Amino acid sequence: MSALRPSSSSTPSSRAQDHGEPEVIQFVNCRPLRDGKLVKGDLWINTKNGTIGSSKQTPDAVRDLQGCIIAPGFIDCQINGAIGFNFSTIPDDISDYPKQLTKVNKWLVQTGVTSYLPTLTSQHSEAYHKAIPFLTPTPRPSPDRGASVLGAHLEGPFLNPCKCGVHDRSVLRTAQSYQDLDTVYNLSRAPPHSVKMVTLAPEVLLQEGPEIISTLTGDGIVVSLGHTAASYEKAREALAAGARMVTHFFNAMPPFGHRESELSIANIIIPAGNEEAPSYGIIADGVHNHKSAVMLAHSVHPEGLILVTDAMHVLGLGDGTYPWRNGTEKSSVVKSRGRVMAPKMDEEKRERMVLAGSAVTLLECVNNFLGYIDTTSVGLEGDEGENERIVSALMAVTERPARLLGLEGSIGTLEDGTDGDIVVLERVTGEGGGGMVLKLREVWKQGRMVFEGENWGGVWRL
Repeated sequence: MSALRPSSSSTPSSRAQDHGEPEVIQFVNCRPLRDGKLVKGDLWINTKNGTIGSSKQTPDAVRDLQGCIIAPGFIDCQINGAIGFNFSTIPDDISDYPKQLTKVNKWLVQTGVTSYLPTLTSQHSEAYHKAIPFLTPTPRPSPDRGASVLGAHLEGPFLNPCKCGVHDRSVLRTAQSYQDLDTVYNLSRAPPHSVKMVTLAPEVLLQEGPEIISTLTGDGIVVSLGHTAASYEKAREALAAGARMVTHFFNAMPPFGHRESELSIANIIIPAGNEEAPSYGIIADGVHNHKSAVMLAHSVHPEGLILVTDAMHVLGLGDGTYPWRNGTEKSSVVKSRGRVMAPKMDEEKRERMVLAGSAVTLLECVNNFLGYIDTTSVGLEGDEGENERIVSALMAVTERPARLLGLEGSIGTLEDGTDGDIVVLERVTGEGGGGMVLKLREVWKQGRMVFEGENWGGVWRL
């Protein structure tokens, strides 16, 4: 990247004149992601108000990006922790919680994630009551604070025990009414907008299921179906009530059914007539899903695919065994070669190792997904096909999650006036002559650069 150079304009802003700092920066020689395409054009950022600027503004400085891609900052809708801190683990000294959260925020932004939903797994109600107040949306996003919290994602405890994965069965709950959820989460007393998403199994809502879902959505909470054995009909009922997503698709749920008697929740991502198919999360870590399964889902409903990490607190740490509190259990997780496992007692009281989230960054998910898609799958060849692959991957971590969360007016796009959260990506050939990958070169948060280097995913070189 070239350094900032002064604009050739003879009328720079007064702020630039008075303080020597550019108020409006024009990025040139770049490919912004706009309207679902990589376009040839420039981008303006207003550093004073931290937003994407208008082309009508006179720049104080120009930055040549040498053909790099500009995309909105990445959004992760499901992440359990990073660099040793798990959002579900309540420290003995509660004042440590916001301190650890800030450390995670500052680390995450260096991986390209500028906004995210801290995810709380199945816990006793006390843990939710203590953690949720710290997970309210960042009131005044600041470059100094790192990635912005958008509100909590509550994954449990209203899950099906038969599909609970690594979640502690002893804390799982059923619900008879919305009051049961309010009791567990303390929603009526929680700070406004502190909960943004809830993952639940619709079949454990024993009564008033549709009413519970519609009440949550009416409060601005996205309901996602997950850890469920729901039938196709039960899942459709949940969608009709307002559910809009499926959590970590293919995992902790039945597979596709091909006969009417075997249809499952997996079938709901197939658009049916005028009924809108839901969004669905995909963990593209190479462990949770084979690439053929990811491409099957993508071919069925490409516009619904949202990449998530489901990363655990071992993200950013080396291989090893790390302590973890899983519900009521003092446990541990083992990170080895990109796989995260934890001991779990099965119904016969035998201990076995099961998958426990991931240790992958969202940038790595993007690059893995790029490797799954070939140009024939997007119906184009050559440079046009390559660009379409990039667009498909980037939309899955920017505009689609922003639209799901109802935040497309502020994040997830490069429209004038939206937050100045951007990533600068260089398209390169993978090591050893491998396929195309995107290398993170810069991250800008609220119009200020917060990272510059060469980030390939989990490890970066400054």
